[in-house]
Amino acid sequence: CLSKFTELEELGETELYNCPTCKKKQRSSKKFWIRMLPNVLCLHLKRFKWNDCFRSKLDVHIGFPIKDLDMSPFILSNIVSISMISIIIRDLKILLKHTIQHGTRNSCGSSIYDLAAIIVHHGNGVGSGHYTSYATHHDSCWHHFNDSSVTICNEDTVLKSKAYILFYIRRQFFSINGSTT
Repeated sequence: CLSKFTELEELGETELYNCPTCKKKQRSSKKFWIRMLPNVLCLHLKRFKWNDCFRSKLDVHIGFPIKDLDMSPFILSNIVSISMISIIIRDLKILLKHTIQHGTRNSCGSSIYDLAAIIVHHGNGVGSGHYTSYATHHDSCWHHFNDSSVTICNEDTVLKSKAYILFYIRRQFFSINGSTT
C-alpha cells in the first residue's frame, strides 16, 4: 500500500498545471514523500469508498508486517532534488547534527518500525459495525480488546485481521533536541 500511495502519478486532463512562466496549462505528475518520520507511525487504511450516493466498505485483506517495517524508501531526505532543497532547509541543522553525532542515514533515528497495535472494523457498512483492537506490549504477547473482554492471541490471528488503522513504533526514538533513545 505504501509503494502504491507514494508512486509517481500522472495527473489527468482535469488536473492540468498552470505554468507561471509560459502561462499555459501543462500535463504534470505528483508524488508523495515523507519528510521526517515520527516516533509513532499511524497508518489509516482506506476501508470505505463512495458508490454513487452512498459509502460502502472495502472488505479485503491487506497484508502488513508485524516486525521490520522499513520506511527508508519513502523518506524525502533519502532522495533530495534541487527543487526540493528550499522545503527541507529549515530541518537541515537538526539532520546534520544528528548524523554527525550518531552516524545514521538521512532520517533522524531509525527508519525501522514494529507493529504495536491495530484497530479493526467489524460490520458491513459505515453507519454500523463494531471496532476492536489488537495490541502488544514489551512481552511480545498479543491481546485482543473487544469492549470489556481481553483475550490473549497469537501473531497469526493479528496478521489475518482486516486492519483499519495500524500503529507502528520506531525502534530507535528521536527526540527534538537531536538525541536518540
